[in-house]
Amino acid sequence: MRRIAIFLCLLSSFLGVSAQAQVGNKPMRIIVPFAVGGASDTYTRLVAQKITEQTGKTIVVENRTGAGGRISFDYVAHAPADGLTVALIDATYAMLPGLFPVLPWDINTDLIPVVMIAQTPFIVLVGANAKFSSLAELVAAATAMPGKLNYGSAGVGSVNHIVTERFRSTANIDITHIPYKGMSEASVALLSDNVDLIIAASPTALGQIKSGKVRPLLVTTAARSPALPDVPTVAQAGIADFVVTNWFGFAVPKGTSKEAIDTLHDDVLRAVSSPDVREKLLSQGAEVSNFSTEQFARFVAAETQLWTEVTRANGIKIEP
Repeated sequence: MRRIAIFLCLLSSFLGVSAQAQVGNKPMRIIVPFAVGGASDTYTRLVAQKITEQTGKTIVVENRTGAGGRISFDYVAHAPADGLTVALIDATYAMLPGLFPVLPWDINTDLIPVVMIAQTPFIVLVGANAKFSSLAELVAAATAMPGKLNYGSAGVGSVNHIVTERFRSTANIDITHIPYKGMSEASVALLSDNVDLIIAASPTALGQIKSGKVRPLLVTTAARSPALPDVPTVAQAGIADFVVTNWFGFAVPKGTSKEAIDTLHDDVLRAVSSPDVREKLLSQGAEVSNFSTEQFARFVAAETQLWTEVTRANGIKIEP
């Protein structure tokens, strides 16, 4: 009997260790709210792969698209707070409260911003044959012909629609919005001279700029982009108080332990600091971040307040 008791004790101990090991080896899932191939997906996979190389951790990137990201964010907000389910958040996330007064999760408490991956500029683009080649010429043309110039976007309530409305109101110009079903359609409209300008994120725009198909007028960051050193910022061109970036980071459900948050934060910063990842990000106009978790949380809160004010001031609504 004594041998049986010892055996059972050892078996129980072994099973306990095995169970703990299994829990500890569960893969982390990063939920991306947009389709494969976009900047959010590309940056997530780049960082996830590097974390795996550096730590041996298994990370699965899962794309849950739909409802402008709300499906993905809601899913993670209600996931177990075990540090194994992470949301990719970006500028879209901060714009949702202004577009949707009621969300199925509390943006202030249910998802905790942990770490920023990078920020990229938006670029004000015109066609290669456009009659204006500077902000001053654009403003002059828009002032001379109120409502006659137009801009394309990926649709009502899209990131570039909201960013362009802020640009329009800050520049005090009257230009007409032409919504399309996505940025690919808006880009085609610019190439075919059906719209006068678009504002696009740098990963989307750089290829067409380098091919000479479009002309960059401005970047929206505080400093010039290393990827486009000859293109002035909006402030340098004459409009103060206009700094806008597209940004990408990770968030976790509320209740996630500080240890898990700190580990994720450190893993991501180590990944983006590696020379190969940094080089790939810089080649797309992205600049890596070294925000602390607290700094990133404050940044997201400020972005949410800003874009809520912009959407309401410009009457931007998405019809249900």
